Amino acid sequence: MTACNAKLSRNEADGSPAILPVWCLGKRPRQLFRARDLAAAWVAGATILFPILPARAQPAWQPRAPQYVQCPAPAQPLLKIPELVSQDGKLHATIMLNNNVQRMFLGANDPSQCLPQDVRQFRGVNATLPAYEGSIPPGYPGYASPPSYPGFAPLPASQYVDPVPGPTLRARVGDIVELTLLNQIGGGPYWNTIDRGEKGQGCDESTAPYPGLDTFPDCFHGSTTGNIHFHGTHTNPGSTGDNVFIEVRPSLRDSDGQPVVTEASVQAPFDSFFARCETELNKSVLSQWPPNWNALPVAWVAMQESLLKRYDQDPVIINKLWPIDEAQRAAGAWPQYYIGATPYCFRLPAYVAPGPTQLARPPGHQSTMTSIGAIDETRALEMGQAPGTHWYHAHKHGSTTIDVANGMTGAFIIEGEYDDALNSFYHVGWTGSQPWARSQPVLVINQLGTSPNLFGGGASRGGALPFSVNGRFQPVITMQPGQVQLWRIANTSSRGGVFLAGFAPANAATPSSPQTFTWKQIAQDGVQFKGANFSTSQNPTLLMSAGNRADLLVEAPPTRGQYVLLAVQARSRCETLPVSQVPTIPTPGTPAPICAPPPPTPLLSVNVTGEAATGNQAQFIPPNYMDQSFPPFLKDIDDDEIKSAKTVVFKSTPTSGGPPAVMHSIDGHKFDGNVGEVMLLNTAEEWKIENQTVNGGVQSGTVVTTDPPGVVDHPFHIHINPFQIVEFFDPNEVLPGTSTYKYVFEGTAGPGQCLLDITKPDTWKPCDAQIRTNLIWWDVFAIPSARAVFQTTSSGIQTIVVPGYFKMRSRFVDFIGQYVVHCHILSHEDRGMMTVVEVVPFTTAYSHQ
Repeated sequence: MTACNAKLSRNEADGSPAILPVWCLGKRPRQLFRARDLAAAWVAGATILFPILPARAQPAWQPRAPQYVQCPAPAQPLLKIPELVSQDGKLHATIMLNNNVQRMFLGANDPSQCLPQDVRQFRGVNATLPAYEGSIPPGYPGYASPPSYPGFAPLPASQYVDPVPGPTLRARVGDIVELTLLNQIGGGPYWNTIDRGEKGQGCDESTAPYPGLDTFPDCFHGSTTGNIHFHGTHTNPGSTGDNVFIEVRPSLRDSDGQPVVTEASVQAPFDSFFARCETELNKSVLSQWPPNWNALPVAWVAMQESLLKRYDQDPVIINKLWPIDEAQRAAGAWPQYYIGATPYCFRLPAYVAPGPTQLARPPGHQSTMTSIGAIDETRALEMGQAPGTHWYHAHKHGSTTIDVANGMTGAFIIEGEYDDALNSFYHVGWTGSQPWARSQPVLVINQLGTSPNLFGGGASRGGALPFSVNGRFQPVITMQPGQVQLWRIANTSSRGGVFLAGFAPANAATPSSPQTFTWKQIAQDGVQFKGANFSTSQNPTLLMSAGNRADLLVEAPPTRGQYVLLAVQARSRCETLPVSQVPTIPTPGTPAPICAPPPPTPLLSVNVTGEAATGNQAQFIPPNYMDQSFPPFLKDIDDDEIKSAKTVVFKSTPTSGGPPAVMHSIDGHKFDGNVGEVMLLNTAEEWKIENQTVNGGVQSGTVVTTDPPGVVDHPFHIHINPFQIVEFFDPNEVLPGTSTYKYVFEGTAGPGQCLLDITKPDTWKPCDAQIRTNLIWWDVFAIPSARAVFQTTSSGIQTIVVPGYFKMRSRFVDFIGQYVVHCHILSHEDRGMMTVVEVVPFTTAYSHQ
């Protein structure tokens, strides 16, 4: 049994212990909460049950047994996730961030036992049900008063709502996104928690112990703050665009405990803002309006100033917010902090190819400056928004892990010519009420939980939570025999990669051979494949790291029955191998495997039933449809387009002198808010992305494994612009069907092996030809882990680290500003594996005539 916190701050009023953040853990229950905020602490695996009583209830505090409830049964129909859909060129909607009690499986010994947990969630106000088949999420609470959305099932009495992802956003290339984000977390335990980061007091604490060697801001903190990262968008990275530096605190509350910032209170100023935003964005597809707070309605700015000053009056808050906003505003920067709400307004830019009378834009084409700090918006787009399956999630540094694990994620479907091509082919024989592409399943994968792993007492991988799909475990998709469906899959997990091992009959433990289903990948990370890649993508082995998306065309077998899609939870490519093919390191006695692949488990089930599909409904779309609709601005990046090169190093290092822990860094530094890389606008660069994390070292003259960190393929992610992989080197790669390393560093190379010179790092690279045409576009790619090579010398055994790496090329075009690069294992990002990048123009406003 574990509970919460060794170090407690005292409440300013009565000196009693204050509630701790949701993930606090410890050795055994203690009296940690104010009597009026009773909490029942449960602990099995690494979590704590948060209070679920009404905010104003005042019972005497009494420890009580865990309040277990029955988990949702697996093999229920897929949930239909409510959608917020654009109309007339605008996605105008409201997303509510609040907390709600849900039943969640948190790693208990009995997988049928769940616990009521008060967790954060995104909900769409007035969301509608999608056209794909599935069951209706019961309850679907959007805010304090249960919504009366048509078609939503009522929640049965005395039951807890089940987890549901945030609403699916659905827009089209060229649309303007106008979203209101409301943060109404509170009215209960979250409002009374000592979220130390929120109050400027540093890292959250637990008796695990945590924070250990972590230091602010690279630690877990700030979990009641909200914002949104629009993952996969090519748009304005600042102001009200895809700005991850914004921080929205929960609304203050009135004397009755009700939020003072509501949808009604912000409607008038936000409507005024959105109207002007439309006008400004319609002037230029490259507009990055608004430039500063002066563009916002005066009433809204005055309201925020008043709320921030009122917030700062709390004597517990050390770092006041209004002075920071005021200084940023005076400097012409976009203010960072908000109370209760913020508007998002940006365009999903539609690319228009140069006409026959227009000059093609040469590589490296630069904008001009019309005045200091002002970009010439008369130039044409270099790129545009790629249509496809994207997603969004909370991205407050320090709380991204816990918020994503709570379920603060959702799909973002951006439609375009890709959808038009699919609809053109599959409309033949289609009888649905919505276009074919809108009627296909949207599958949001997550690992639902309430606490980062480190709060469980260490960085081990034990107790990794299972994957859910649309909030359910092993949901059921229904297909006709021979039918082809499009599955839009987004891995929104905070940690685990999903390796799709293949299909099998129900209750089977291993994939069928040959496969019972046929599938072809048609898009990666929201960018469709060219015809050549689509043609060769049949039944691919597919590893979706945290943050990756994949669109699959899945063809059901002709035989009716129940089937399962088996998947492996992996943090490296090594863990996708059969156990017999895992390479080893030379530890004394028996060599130790470098990783421990887990067995595959069912991700979802497929019920093949009904009449057999015929015609186009039972065929894969021809490759020429893909070529005709492929975005022309995503042509391969050639050698002569590259203007600069960089090397970026990711590394996880085990610590000593304390509890087991790992430090995560980029280029030897933890995140400090400063700019790590600068790129010139409208140029292309090639980056070598290295991973120096290694499983193996020498201690006291003996080879040992080092896990943590172990073999970790850090998922590299960069915002705003996708990239292509032009070179890939995995030093832990094995020959097909064996556990023999492909790369050797001494002696002679056997059949299929490559001999590299351990004394010459410039030889540590792939020895076979790399594909350089028709390359796939990504916005998340796992960096292969490093390998420890051991040499015996006169002074003992030495370790030489051979990094894994890939080389990527990207065009940093169209939009200036700051955004981030980070590891998409979000606990690594929260704890320091992130850096700021900035795109700048190199022209000036000055004349040299």
